[in-house]
Amino acid sequence: MSLQGTTSPVDTLVPRVEALLDMATALQSQCRTQSEQTVGLVAQLREEAQGLRRMGEETQQDMTDMRQRLDELMDTKAAFDAKERQSRKLSRQF
Repeated sequence: MSLQGTTSPVDTLVPRVEALLDMATALQSQCRTQSEQTVGLVAQLREEAQGLRRMGEETQQDMTDMRQRLDELMDTKAAFDAKERQSRKLSRQF
């Protein structure tokens, strides 16, 4: 039996392993790129979330200020209504 015309299983396995290594290298590069993109997107989302939190806090403060102003206006209206009733009562007495 001669070994010249036959290919051993190792000879057919080597190109497959090399192809798998090339694929693994390409996948590693692709994963690295996607990871970098993901890190950038996460940073962007964090900035947006921080901005939204800040806007929410400002809106909450604005609502608190509006409620306080509304309470003041309601107190003023109640005082005005009381003075108006008192004025009508006094004008009926005269």
